[in-house]
Amino acid sequence: METKGRQNKSRIVGKQRPTSTSITCGKDNPSSLRCVFYELESGELAAPFCAKHIHEGHRGVMHGGLSAAIIDETMGRSNAVYHKKTGRDYIPVVTAQMTTKYIKPIYVGEPMVAYGRVIKEEGRKRFATGEIINEKGEVVLEAEALFITVDLEMDRAEVVGQHEICQLSAVDPLEL
Repeated sequence: METKGRQNKSRIVGKQRPTSTSITCGKDNPSSLRCVFYELESGELAAPFCAKHIHEGHRGVMHGGLSAAIIDETMGRSNAVYHKKTGRDYIPVVTAQMTTKYIKPIYVGEPMVAYGRVIKEEGRKRFATGEIINEKGEVVLEAEALFITVDLEMDRAEVVGQHEICQLSAVDPLEL
């Protein structure tokens, strides 16, 4: 995996609003990591966080799925910074593919910062890279992802239809 990592420090130029029920930043979710997403002058997004015991996989170590969720959210939200930097209105994106390389454990109680950035655009595709860095400046996780722009109004109707199907098919799997 070839990621385009952080080159230098950058000044904060904005702060993104949290999603209330998100596992990464939700103020209304008691299990949330309470990430705050800062837009940087460099065009990157930064998200400081500190895992608690509720976020463990192995004892004292953050669950890998949660660290993947943080880097996914950070790279995804970096699309808003990218659009501002290119002078365009934001277009929502969804993750189509993500590759994550776990380098070192993320320990509970140890402050970390996730960084994400869009590195390339091709039509509806947005390619992004990101990493999580510990207090010592060591990269503990690297990731790259492909995001696709979406029309949320159209997709919302499809999701509502799927939700109704899911409710109807909630049966005991042993009866299938």
